[in-house]
Formats: sequence, structure tokens, C-alpha cells
Amino acid sequence: MNVLTLALLTCLFFAPLSVQAQETPFHESVFRAQVVEVGKEGERAIEATGVRDQFQELTVRIIEGAREGELHTLENSSPVQLSAGDIFYLHSTQTEDGADIWAVGEPDRRGALGLLAAAFILITILVGGGAGVRALISLFGSLALIVFGLVPLLYAGAPPILTCVVLAMVMLVFSMLVTHGINRPTFVALFGSVVALALSAVFAEMVVASAKLSGFVSDETVFLNFATKGALSLEGLLLGGILIGIVGVLNDISVSQVHTVSEITEANPNLSRKAVFMRAMRVGQHHLGAVVNTLPLAYAGASLPLLMLVSQSDAPLLFILNREMFAAEAIKILAGGLALSFSGAIATILAVLALVGHKKRESSS
Repeated sequence: MNVLTLALLTCLFFAPLSVQAQETPFHESVFRAQVVEVGKEGERAIEATGVRDQFQELTVRIIEGAREGELHTLENSSPVQLSAGDIFYLHSTQTEDGADIWAVGEPDRRGALGLLAAAFILITILVGGGAGVRALISLFGSLALIVFGLVPLLYAGAPPILTCVVLAMVMLVFSMLVTHGINRPTFVALFGSVVALALSAVFAEMVVASAKLSGFVSDETVFLNFATKGALSLEGLLLGGILIGIVGVLNDISVSQVHTVSEITEANPNLSRKAVFMRAMRVGQHHLGAVVNTLPLAYAGASLPLLMLVSQSDAPLLFILNREMFAAEAIKILAGGLALSFSGAIATILAVLALVGHKKRESSS
């Protein structure tokens, strides 16, 4: 762990640039506000589109911050229509001459999100017990590493690919040790996962380079490029995102395979290494089949509106699949599947070599 942390600090020290946010002549503030009254509302046509849009005239009161209590009347043309008493976020953009431009932002969803998060935590603890608590600690720790470690390092100019690889390895170490404890099977699974991650990184980098992906795969990347004046390598961020996404599946299948080998050996210490390997791989093949199906379905579910939009296109299918937004998603799926196959086989081999003879000695003693 200390070596990985040192590598991260080295990336930051030798960073060739410092990414600066783009300056703008506007100053934006956000306030929580509540709808006092809904005035005129209805539908109107959006010019030259043939689409109709809903609108509302709202009287709102700011309920937090330095401008608490102020009343403002404004129009809401966002997709979410509000009712009297609803709480939402109000945006105030101050121009160079000091004038305020008010706009309706997103509804306040903290209550719904907090309720769902509390239910998730409670059910995880009730069903998983101590293992569930450790899994939650691992999850929050991994998210903290991304938010407070990875993102600041990338903004500071650290190399995206190397930084994401090192951070992914740190996440693997942290999550496995916290969730599964400090023991021989955990270290075997960890080593197998790190090897699989390194191999997947090499293959993913080769594919991203040969496919000539630029990293401009969504509106967010375009905005980020403008906000940082083009200082970030979006191609590196794309590859780094692929590697961070692989970490979770590596943890899953590596730990499962190592503990499968451990349980088989414990149930029958007289089995040969070959017999244990064959039985563990049969279990791993079923597990791999289930997880490989999960990856494409998860991406398809997240991209359902885009898939529906593309289905209306008259362009040839191969032309559509060749577009960067689809090619990048395909590479994510295939890289994840490749990592799963690597980790399953590598973890099983390492577990057989490290645990089978060890279990036999324990049994005989």
C-alpha cells in the first residue's frame, strides 16, 4: 500500500501541467427555494421544431443562504413542473453589470435519495451482518479515493492512465483487505486481481489506440474540455474510466474463485491440484457466464434512451456502431469481459498453487 501511495505522489510531483478552470465573466450562485404560488401555466410550441413545451409562472421564496426570505417571480420551462410548497434549487447568474438572471434548477431530491440510501445500508447490514458492514466501509472508502484522490490528481495534471491504474490497485487492496480480512485467500485473490488488471490495461490501451478514440464520447467530456481549456487528455480519461470500472468485477470473481478452491480443498484435502482446479473452474465458468451477461445489460439499461434514438436512424448498423460513443461503450464491455476471464483463470491457478498443499499440511497436522 505504501508503494502504491508513493507512486501516486510521484505522479503528482512530476505532473507537467496544472489544469485551470476557465474564467467566465459571470458569477453563478445557487439557493434552495420554495414555490409560494403557481400562476399561469400551459403549453407552447418550440419554434421550428414541431415540439410542444410546458411552462409555468412561479412566485418563489429563497429559504436558505444570505438572501433568505427574498421573493422572486420567474418562469419555469424545465421538464419538471413544480407545485406550491415544492422545494427546488434556484440559480442566480450575475452579469458583469451586476444584474441577476434567475433560473429554475433541479428539484430538491435529497429526501428521496437519503431514504433510498438508508434502506440500502440497513438491508445490507441486516442481510450481510459483519460482512455487510465491511462491504459498506469498503464501498465508501473506494468512493472517497475517487472523489478526494483521483479527481484532484487528474485536475493537478497527473498522467490519467498511470494515475487510474495505481488508484485502481489501491482500491483493490483497500476493498479486499477490509471486506475479506487479512488472510492467505485474500492475498491470493488480490494478487490475481492485480495481474488481471495489468493485463486488461495493456489490452485496453492497445484497443483504444488502434481504434483512434479521442475521448469525446459525451456532452460532459466536451464541457470538461472547454472548462479546462483542453489541458486534460480525454483519451487518457476514457481509458482510466475503463480501468476504474473493471475493479468491481475483478474483486467479485477473484474472491469467489479463491474461496471456491479453499472450500473444495477443505471438504476433501486428498484431492490433487488438477482435480481441485477442474472443479473450481467448472464453478467459475457458471459464475463467469452470469457476470458476462450482466455487463452488456447494465450498459444497455443505462443507455436505453440513446438506443431508442438510434433505432429511428436510417443509417447502416455498422456505421452507427463505428461512432465513437458506441465504440467506447463496446470497448468498456469487452475490456470488462476480458478482465473477468483473466481474473477467473489467474485467481484459480494461484489459489490451487497456494492453498491446496497448504490445506493438506493443515489437515495432516
